[in-house]
Amino acid sequence: MNDHLSIEPRWYGRLAIGLSLAFLILANVSHTIALRYVILLVMLILVAKNYAGLKSCWREQRGPVVAIGAFLLFALLHTLLLSMWPEASASEFRSQLLIGGLWFVAGLALFRTSRRWTISDLVIVAGCVLALAEFTRGAYVYLTTGSWPFNEVFTTATKLEFTFFMNFVLAFIVAAFCFGKRGAQPLTFFPRWALCLAAALILFVSLKAGARNGMIGLVYLMLSMLLVYSVFEGVKIGWGKTLLIAGLVLAALGSLAAYAIKQDSRNQIFFESATAGWHYADTKAWLRVAPLPKLSNGMIVDGSAYERVAWIHSGLDLIAAKPIGYGYSRNAFTNALTATGHPNQVGHSHSGFIDLGVGLGVVGIALWLAFCGVLIWTGYRAFRLRRDTLGLVLMLVTCGFLGRMLLESVNKDHMLHIFLFTAAALLAELRQREKDAAHA
Repeated sequence: MNDHLSIEPRWYGRLAIGLSLAFLILANVSHTIALRYVILLVMLILVAKNYAGLKSCWREQRGPVVAIGAFLLFALLHTLLLSMWPEASASEFRSQLLIGGLWFVAGLALFRTSRRWTISDLVIVAGCVLALAEFTRGAYVYLTTGSWPFNEVFTTATKLEFTFFMNFVLAFIVAAFCFGKRGAQPLTFFPRWALCLAAALILFVSLKAGARNGMIGLVYLMLSMLLVYSVFEGVKIGWGKTLLIAGLVLAALGSLAAYAIKQDSRNQIFFESATAGWHYADTKAWLRVAPLPKLSNGMIVDGSAYERVAWIHSGLDLIAAKPIGYGYSRNAFTNALTATGHPNQVGHSHSGFIDLGVGLGVVGIALWLAFCGVLIWTGYRAFRLRRDTLGLVLMLVTCGFLGRMLLESVNKDHMLHIFLFTAAALLAELRQREKDAAHA
């Protein structure tokens, strides 16, 4: 069935799996950049040992490779020819996009061979390790102080990074629970009871982390899965059962949302704060050089909601003023504001699309969306034609990443690299399953 399986040494596969799991766990932990580079270097050495296989992999994955190659090439040319801060852009290109491209190559090459542990298994294990560490620390604090920590995390630098990865892992868990036994091969070797325990653990620590965008991502994931399940399984199980399941899911989501809103006092003034942020030109508070404005009742606005909406609106204005982009950088937004006569203490815009659009312009956004579109289309075809749950996971992960980009700058650092590595591994496993089905 696969000639290369017989010539690949056993240690090669074990090392590839071990390195992948180490990366997925450690990438989320602060101060592990050097270690991640070592892991990537060893992975690339493994890839280079099978150069013929890599070339074959590129031919098989021509669409995604061309799409990400076009995006990276444009970013490089923009850095060299159009950036207003070429040195910063060159440094960011190397550490963000070039390294991200190498993670993509590693994922494609290392998972093109069928292995006992799939990328789904590894992502779920990595998520459970981090969630268990977070739970253990929370339990210790509870036993020593009498209260469970809220709105803070232990394993990652920020609660936003933590909930990003937890939502990422939940996409695999939910897909495996609902569709994991469909098709010729299961998505993961974990039984349903283990998936339920993992989901409960991750939901608990995510709620305690208190990130509102994490809750938005969770609701989006559950509604997406509910829609997919209803469309593809409604006829099989009957529409009565489907409606009952939908009602239970919506009730559970409503309860989770109500709990999150009640726990976080900022939600009580969210909408009026967001409205004030949209009209950002009224004050200079959004530049962080003046006090936050007050609401109609005299309370100070919710700073997070006010600033994020103001930065999105002002970012759109910056992109409209210069559609070709100002120069790629994690601080493209603050640099562009300064360059256009708005001294500030902002940093990034907290929206990946705004940061990308300000940095690489409309073309950069279009090329990134084209790459993600190829991933979504590939996953859709695999799930629609062969009921391969890997295709559904690829769709969910990619759509979830794009959705989170609207609200967070997740298209940088380890979050971008995790996404590219995992998406590439899913592509490779999908192609392998497609070949297996053709030879069956």
